[in-house]
Amino acid sequence: MQQKKKTIALALTSVLAAGAVLAGCSQEAGKGQTAGSSGDSPGTKKGKISVMVYDRGRVPAEEGNYEKNRWTEWINKNAPAEVTFVPIPRNKPEDKLNVLLASGSAPDFIQDYNPLNKNAWYASKQLMPLDDLIEKHSVEYKALLSKYPILRKLGTQDDGKLYEVGAFTQTDINWVFLVRADWLKKLNLEAPKTTEELFAVAKAFTENDPDGNGKKDTFGMSLGGGFNQNIFNWIFGLPGAGHALEDGKMVYPWKQLEAITDFKKRLYQDGLIDKDFAADANGEKAKRDFVNGKIGFYTMQWADVKSTFEALKKNVPEAQVIPIVLPKSSFGQFAPAISAPAQTPGVVNAAAKDPVSVIKYIDFLNKEDTVKKLKWGVEGEHYKLDASGCPAPIDMEKNKKERDWNVDYSMISSSTDATRKCDPRLMEIDTATTVGKEYKEILETARKIYLNPATPMPGFFLNAPAMPNDLNLIVQSVSKLGDEYTKAIVTKDYTAEKATQTAKDMWTKAGGGKIDEWYNTYYNKNKDKIVNVMDIYEKK
Repeated sequence: MQQKKKTIALALTSVLAAGAVLAGCSQEAGKGQTAGSSGDSPGTKKGKISVMVYDRGRVPAEEGNYEKNRWTEWINKNAPAEVTFVPIPRNKPEDKLNVLLASGSAPDFIQDYNPLNKNAWYASKQLMPLDDLIEKHSVEYKALLSKYPILRKLGTQDDGKLYEVGAFTQTDINWVFLVRADWLKKLNLEAPKTTEELFAVAKAFTENDPDGNGKKDTFGMSLGGGFNQNIFNWIFGLPGAGHALEDGKMVYPWKQLEAITDFKKRLYQDGLIDKDFAADANGEKAKRDFVNGKIGFYTMQWADVKSTFEALKKNVPEAQVIPIVLPKSSFGQFAPAISAPAQTPGVVNAAAKDPVSVIKYIDFLNKEDTVKKLKWGVEGEHYKLDASGCPAPIDMEKNKKERDWNVDYSMISSSTDATRKCDPRLMEIDTATTVGKEYKEILETARKIYLNPATPMPGFFLNAPAMPNDLNLIVQSVSKLGDEYTKAIVTKDYTAEKATQTAKDMWTKAGGGKIDEWYNTYYNKNKDKIVNVMDIYEKK
C-alpha cells in the first residue's frame, strides 16, 4: 500500500521535502465542454482530456510505451473522452508535476499516491473541488461514495470539500520482510523475535558463511534503496503519517528516529550491511545481491516479489525464503504497511478545461466491464472463466508481456461484485511448478502474519491532514534533518543521540514547534473525523 498519507518524519528521513509548489490557475468547477459518455446518444462528440500515468519502465518495447499501447487504444475506443496519457516517472513524480503545474501544462487528471504532494497542491489552490461535479455528472462514482463513505472521508480536505477520488478494494499485504530460511537452518538459527535477535542473526549471516562457498561475501541485511530502509521504520514504530500519538498528545517521533538510527549504525559499524548503501539510492544493487544469494534479510513490495523470487530461484535453486513477523522493538510489535481498503490517488487540475469529461472518465474506469478488462485482460486471450466465474490464466508468459504492466491505468477502479470474489494474486500463480508452490506459500504466510490487528502497521493517522503553506515551508527549510541521521550511521564518533540533538535544534530554530502545536490542535478538534490506522482492520 501504498498507504493513504505519509509522515513528515518518514519524508524527512528518506531525504525530505518536495520542492516548493507554485500556485496555478484555478477555474470554476463544472465549466467547460460537456463530454459524451458510454451512455450518450450515438454521434455525441467526445471531450478531450489529459491523464497522468506512472511511468515504471515496464512496457515491453514491442508493446509500445505508456502513451500508446494496446490498453490506451482500448481505453480511447471505449471511453467517453479522448484521452492523452502523460507518463510521469514513478520515482519522485512531484519533480516533473510541479514544473508542469507551474507552467499551466499539467494533466487534467493527476494520479499520485503521495499525500504530501496532494496536500501541497491543495494548499496552493491547484486542485479542483469535485462535490458539485460528481453530484451533477457522475453515476458510478457517486454510487461508490454512497456505498463506501470512507472514500469521501479520505478524499475530503479541511475546507470540507471533496478533492480526491479513489478506489475501494480488499485490504491486503503491500510489503513483505523475507529471510533466507535455508540459511537459518544451516546455521541452526531461528527467525528473530526481537531486534536484538535480529542483529544477532544478521551478524551470523555475515560472518558464518551461510552460502557455504568458503568466502566472506554475504551480508545480513541491506540499507540500499527505500524499501530496505522502510523495514526499520516499521520495526521501531515510526508513524506512517503525521506525528506520533503518545499519552494522548501528538509528538514529533524523535524517539523512534533515534532508535532506528542507532540500530542502523550498529549494522553499519559492525559490517553487517554493504557500506556503499548510500550510492544505491534506487535499491538496484541490493536487489542484485539478493537474487544472487548474498543477502539474508530482504524487504520488498508485493508487486515485485514474484519476479524477484523467480530470479533468486533461477540463480540459487536451493534458496528458500519465508516472510516473518517483524521483530519486537522497545516501541512494540508492528507489521509492514498494508494496503488500505480505500485509497484516493486521483485529483483534478484546477486548470482543467473540461472537468465534466474527467468525471465521466472516472465513471468509465469504475464500470464493471472496464474493471474486468483492465485487471483481467481479454477473455479467450488472457484468461478463461473457471467454474466460480473467476479468470484462469491461459498463458502466463503472454499475460506478463501484454497485460501485467497496465495496472496504473486503473488506479482508481474499485473492485466490483464480480471481481471482489476472485483473488487476483492467487489466480496468477502456477502451482504446477515448484517455484509456484513456494510463491503461494509466501503469499499465504504473509497474509496470515501481517493482516493482524494485534500487530498493526505503526502510527495513528491514515490520512495525515494538509498543513497550511507556512508550515509546509518550515518542513522544506529543515530538509537537511535526514542528513544528520545518515551522518550518525556512517560516522563512528557521531552518535544517534547527538544527531537527534542537532536535528531538534534545527527543528526548533525553523519553527517546528508551530507544526507540533498545529497537529495537537487538529487532533483535538477532529478526533471523530480522523481516519486512523485501525480503521483498516475494521474494514478488512
